[in-house]
Formats: sequence, C-alpha cells, structure tokens
Amino acid sequence: MALRFLEGFETHQTLNQWTRKYSTFTGTWGINPGNGRVFGQAGSIAATVAIPPAFPLADTWGVAFGLRLNAQVAGLNSGAQGLYFEKGGTEQVHLEIQSNSGSFEIRLMRGATQLAITSAAYAYNIWHHFELKVTINTSTGSYELRHNEVTAFGPTSGVNTANAGSNQASEFAHRFTTTSTNVLFDDVFIWDGTGSHNNNFLGDTVIEGVTVNGNGATQQWTRAAGASNALMVDDPGSSSPVDTNDFNSSDTNTQEDLYTYTDLANITGFIIGVQLDTQMAMASAGSRVVTTRFRDPSTTEADISDKTVSSTTYASFADVMDVNPQDGLGWDVADVNGGQFGVKVKS
Repeated sequence: MALRFLEGFETHQTLNQWTRKYSTFTGTWGINPGNGRVFGQAGSIAATVAIPPAFPLADTWGVAFGLRLNAQVAGLNSGAQGLYFEKGGTEQVHLEIQSNSGSFEIRLMRGATQLAITSAAYAYNIWHHFELKVTINTSTGSYELRHNEVTAFGPTSGVNTANAGSNQASEFAHRFTTTSTNVLFDDVFIWDGTGSHNNNFLGDTVIEGVTVNGNGATQQWTRAAGASNALMVDDPGSSSPVDTNDFNSSDTNTQEDLYTYTDLANITGFIIGVQLDTQMAMASAGSRVVTTRFRDPSTTEADISDKTVSSTTYASFADVMDVNPQDGLGWDVADVNGGQFGVKVKS
C-alpha cells in the first residue's frame, strides 16, 4: 500500500459529506466551481480541521497538492496552521504558508521550530504544485519539498523530524485557523513509503471525481423509492441516521448491487490510483460486514475489501487502490470507464 487518501473537492461538497469522509471535520470549506488547478473545482480555507481516518504507522510520508493564493493573506503568518503529519493526534511536522506583500513562501516546521523555508518566492494568482516527502525520525529524519517537480528545499537527512518524541506517523491533518477565499487547495494526495507502488514522489498529478450514473450488472438490494437502484445513490444524499427515501438496503448475505459511473472526461493518460468512497449506515442497531466489489470491462469480478458497518450514522468508507483489484495491474482509463463498482453483503 502506498496511496492513502485523495481529495479533489469534486464529489464531496457539503458538510454532511465532509463529516462522513473525514474522521474529524470542523468548520467548512468554500467550494469554487470552475476554479480547479487543471479542471473541476477547488476548496478555499475557512478555519477548518479535516482529518481522514487514521492510517497504519509508517516511517516515510508524502503529500502532493495544488495551491493558489490570489492575494496576500496576513492571517496565515500567525503560524500553527497548515498541513500536518501526526502520530496519535500529536504533531510530527507541518507545512506552513508565509504570505508576504507580493508573494508567498512555504516552510517546514517541527512544532515551533523551523526546519526549512523555500528560498524562492511564489507568485499570487497562479496555481502551484507542491509535494513534500518526509521521513519521521528523532535523529535520522529527512525531508524534501518540490515545486512543480523541481526541488525547493532539501533533500536533507540526519535531522529530528519527530515533534512527538517518537518515530513514524499515522495521520494527516488539514488545520487552519484563518478563513480566506484567496487561499485555494486542489488535487491533494497522501501517500506513504510502503509497498511497491506510489511510494515515492508522485509528480504533477490531478484528481477527477466521477459519480454513479446507472445500474450495473447486478441489482439485488432493495431501493427505498424510485425506478432504479442507481437513482438512490447518484447524489450526495442527506443527513443521518438513514435517508428516508434515498438509499438501497439489504439484510441478506451474498446480495450484491453494482453501479456504472460517469466516464472520465479530462484524464487520458496513466492513472496512479483510484479511490472508491462508499457511504453506508445501519437501519437499526447492530452490525454487518459489507464487501466492496469491482467488475472489470471483461465482466470478471473481484473483492476490494470488507467494511464493518455498525452505526446508524452514515460514514464514507474509502478504498484507495494503487492497482486494479481484479488483475493486480496498474489502472487505465478503460478500467475506470468500462468498470463497475458496488457492494455485497458478506455477513
């Protein structure tokens, strides 16, 4: 495993959706349609804390992201806000934005200690792509930041990058106390150094979100209303515990629902990974295991992973896949456009 989490600000656009996708979400994001880094839309900061579900501990971590500042935002310079790698809720290192009168800089912090700052000053009103690679260790830590695939600071090794006092990290956090529509993020990738795929700098990468647009090969779950199972899951949905008329349900082992998705409209080259977000909740107290599934264009199906659903409050269960689960090979556009994703009751 290497890819851990993706955020493109395209398929989750409301507070309901963000609180389902993230283990902790407070505040909000501004969604900016048509202002994405390459296409789509971006999210602006708004005094928000967004923390994905915890990952397995790893030594080396990376975050790749698009960033645009449209003007000076003095509030960013108060410090203690930015993009964090953490362990048990305690910071290891974080990236801060230093917003100046005519340009901005990026600095890497270990708590209140500055480890590095970019020597270049970055222009306002254009998109920039940054990627940080950091190894978390109290004495043999290392880091490098790249801007548009060119080293901005580092590579530096043999340093303390573990503010918590112990090695490794298992969490990523977006933490801002400032609100500004002039600070936009897009195409956020979190990865670690494990596995054999996507375990080093990803380079200039983009995210395209797609949603359900039709029934797949199998519909065995019971729809709450309407004429099609796909119509029950083709929009963001509403609040917990269970939507009153916009869901599919099953209480029978082996029952499966598969769905088709809109085609990719902007990505034509190599696909480094796919994230499937499946929103589920119990209709009443109890627990069930649901297996997420992929059906490839040749009609061969494969399990992705088992999800334990035990709450009447909706959660978004993420499958981040470096390779196609059916053949173990890298993804291509045909896999995504011709494939189907869905769910199957296991127990």
